[in-house]
Amino acid sequence: MRRNFLARASAALLAPVAVLAGGLLLTSTASANVMNTLNTGSSGTVTVSLNSLFFNTDPAAIGGGNSDVAMGTNLTFAGCASGVLGSPGCLSVQEGITINNNDLTLTPPSPADANTFLTFAANPNLVYSINFPPGPGSANTNCATANANGLSCSVFAGSPIVLTFSNGDTSVNIGVTGKASDTGVAGLATASNYNGGFSQFFSTPLPNGNAPTPQNIQLFFCPTGVCQPSDFTSGKSITSSQSGTFHATPLAGVPEPSTIALSSLGVLLLMVGSLRRKRA
Repeated sequence: MRRNFLARASAALLAPVAVLAGGLLLTSTASANVMNTLNTGSSGTVTVSLNSLFFNTDPAAIGGGNSDVAMGTNLTFAGCASGVLGSPGCLSVQEGITINNNDLTLTPPSPADANTFLTFAANPNLVYSINFPPGPGSANTNCATANANGLSCSVFAGSPIVLTFSNGDTSVNIGVTGKASDTGVAGLATASNYNGGFSQFFSTPLPNGNAPTPQNIQLFFCPTGVCQPSDFTSGKSITSSQSGTFHATPLAGVPEPSTIALSSLGVLLLMVGSLRRKRA
């Protein structure tokens, strides 16, 4: 009789635990932290002026956009646990990406643009925001001194774009940070942090025929070597290929939802075990 009572009592205790555990396990697959690396821009181009970076329409972007997902991406997020390109629920090579509604100006965009800095053609819940200002750029604005490998400058004070000399050519970089969410804009507040940026490599002559060194790029935009107000309205620009790399890391101290579920289930089962021992 006593054993039957304990069996019935244990079953009564385990029933709500099973329901709750089932609910926890179901919710554990509803979302996941965005993690690892997104590479972009295998075929897109960008037009650079003193005032803006304009990302041009990418004809190879599947689903439309002005950039696309590139090889080497191993991003994991809700629905994509493996991070393998082309797997069900994951990103695919050349999936279209729209960057800041086709424009990244050097002044802050609207809040809506900042919260949808990167959006994806086939994964509408995956979204990257951007912190402003981007950068920072180089403290050196005398690009004549950026004349050996690894030496850098920015064309004008406050520019987030860094020019780095590389064997007579120039690597052009802009750093960005922000949040990466797999539950849309609404999830950005508690989303993963990311850092990364865009890069270009100028290896062909500039529009004026000069070699693409940091000094020549500065002089192309600002003929006196110091940018004047009229230089910002000159309309001069340079177009080249571009690529990007962005690495996402979950917030410290926030475990994956599946970990939360399993931990909670373990606590509940320990409680039941304790009650059973007391009754025995």
